[in-house]
Amino acid sequence: MKNDTPLERLEEWSMPEPNSGCWLWIGALGCFGYGRARWKKKAMGAHRFSWFVHYGAIPDGLCVLHRCDVRCCVNPDHLFLGTHKDNTADMDRKGRRPKDSVQKGSRHPLAKLTDEDVKFILTSPLLGTEVAKKLGVNKVTIYNIRNGHRWKHIRRGE
Repeated sequence: MKNDTPLERLEEWSMPEPNSGCWLWIGALGCFGYGRARWKKKAMGAHRFSWFVHYGAIPDGLCVLHRCDVRCCVNPDHLFLGTHKDNTADMDRKGRRPKDSVQKGSRHPLAKLTDEDVKFILTSPLLGTEVAKKLGVNKVTIYNIRNGHRWKHIRRGE
């Protein structure tokens, strides 16, 4: 369906959640659970799109943060502007930032392997191609783990 306005696009791809007041984005989601919107051939976070629709352009260097902490929420009443520093402080205040700012291993949202899989990779006598096929990953992944380029926090014998 061709949308005429950004507001129509936002209304078509969001759904009110009556208990929380959130408007849940039902379109595409990115790997971290944030909605992904597209307007005039430009992709952006759905919450940023909602801010644009309701309040106008987002000043350079500012982020759109969630009061509700629901990543796919696009309710403009749940959004506010802040710097990257404000975003980090908000995460810390709410206890949402991981202890290491870089999530490692199976804690990473894109991880396909578990710590046990990696231990298997490091100790298996099978060829890398066989291990890759067994675990459903690329043989380069196996190579990088066995040669210490990835999953460095897990070493042989641990």
